[in-house]
Amino acid sequence: MLEEQSDSQSQGNIEQDAQTESLDSGQDYKESYNQEKVYSQKQRQRARKAEAELEKVNARNKKMEEDSLIEQNKYKELWENDKADAEENRSYKKNRRAKLLDSLPEDKRDKFKNLDLISLEAVVEELATNTNKEPMKAVPGQVSTPPLNKAYKDMTDAEKRQWHNQVVESKN
Repeated sequence: MLEEQSDSQSQGNIEQDAQTESLDSGQDYKESYNQEKVYSQKQRQRARKAEAELEKVNARNKKMEEDSLIEQNKYKELWENDKADAEENRSYKKNRRAKLLDSLPEDKRDKFKNLDLISLEAVVEELATNTNKEPMKAVPGQVSTPPLNKAYKDMTDAEKRQWHNQVVESKN
C-alpha cells in the first residue's frame, strides 16, 4: 500500500514537472528570442568585419604584385592589367551614361549629353525630385464637387461618404 502511494506521488511529481517545464518554455520564448537576436547581430558584425579584412588583404596583395612587377621591369604585364581595368571602367561609364540619358526627356538629352557622369547623375536626380514634388491637384476637365455645408447629423449616408472623402483629400 505504501508502494502504491509512493508510485502515485512520483507520477504526480513527474506530471507536475512536465507542466512546469511547458510553462517555463512558454514564458522563456522572449528571452530565447532576444538571445538569438543578439547572436545573429554578432554573426553579421563578424561577417562584415571579415569582408572588410578580406578587401584589405586583396588590395595589399594587388599592390605587392604591382610592386614586384615594377621591380622585375615587367611593365608590359602591368600595363595589360591596367588596360583591362580601364576597359571595364570605360564600358561601365558608357552604359551608365546611356541609362541616365535615357531616363531624361528627349528634348533635354541633347542639352545634357556633354556633361561628365557625376554631373549627369546630379542633374537626373534633381529633375526626378522636381517632378515628384508637385502632385496634380485636379485633372483637366474634372468636375469639382461643391463643399457640403450641412451639419453632419443632417446628412444622408452618401453625403457623409462624400464629406469624409473631402476631409481625407484635404489632409493629403
